[in-house]
Amino acid sequence: MESSTSSTSHFRSISLPSRLTHPSCTMIHTKINELKEFGTLQVVGTQTIQSGLVRLAELYICVDELLRSPQTQQALSRHQNGTLVEEALEGSIEVLDSCGTLKELLKFTKEHVQILQSALRRKGGDSMVVSQIAAYLSFRKKAKKSVIKCLGILKHLEKKMGLFPFLDVDHHVSTVIKALQEVNAIAISLLKSLLMFVSNKTKTNGAQLMSKLVSMGISKQDKNQTFMNEMENVDSTLMSLHKQAHNGGAKNVDVKLTLQRLLILDATLEGFEAGLDLIFRRLIQSRASLLNIVAC
Repeated sequence: MESSTSSTSHFRSISLPSRLTHPSCTMIHTKINELKEFGTLQVVGTQTIQSGLVRLAELYICVDELLRSPQTQQALSRHQNGTLVEEALEGSIEVLDSCGTLKELLKFTKEHVQILQSALRRKGGDSMVVSQIAAYLSFRKKAKKSVIKCLGILKHLEKKMGLFPFLDVDHHVSTVIKALQEVNAIAISLLKSLLMFVSNKTKTNGAQLMSKLVSMGISKQDKNQTFMNEMENVDSTLMSLHKQAHNGGAKNVDVKLTLQRLLILDATLEGFEAGLDLIFRRLIQSRASLLNIVAC
């Protein structure tokens, strides 16, 4: 099942220099343009976001190849005594921290989902069902508070994007720094989209919460429909089931429906976890490459 997110957000684009100075720059430029095509979509589904996670991880591979090239290392290390590299490191750590927070949030959500699945499959008494559902709903409230905090951090970071000065910077240095800014902006937008999924909100009320990813195979549903995502489906079903069980009897058909939706959500979270893990590892590698430049 596809989830959906609608948005009227605007993505700030930083045009890379047309005269590229390293082979990796060409690939980065191409991948960034592909990812930004996603900004024209009004609705985006779960499979599209998962595809975007993979594409972003591939983009980070290209970035790391660029950072590890002798030409880049020499150019960055001699410019302003590495000041631009330090600025890039500061931005990357905030993106990395947010990625780590989201990874943990998805991990704990998945654990609660699996506990609920186990409890419902055992067909225990209504009191046990009430207890387990109440624990899940309590966790969801706490998770939403974490989402709000993380969104605030990402919004603040987003405002700082593109503020690096480029006076007296040679062409290769400006190309590299602008590429890093573009990639970080895409990563921020993607993380915000995933956070909105966790908070089960499909409407953004004009906020900049649409991820700027692209999937070459956008489904017709993604383009033309808005419907509840997997998280919303589970929350809605569980609240109904909790009320039934609390009143003395959960219907078998509703238990079965809940299990089906929990299974779908479990698979969705697993896909997101796998994609975030890829990005997390690539972010660490890129930071290591930047730190090596500072150490030179």
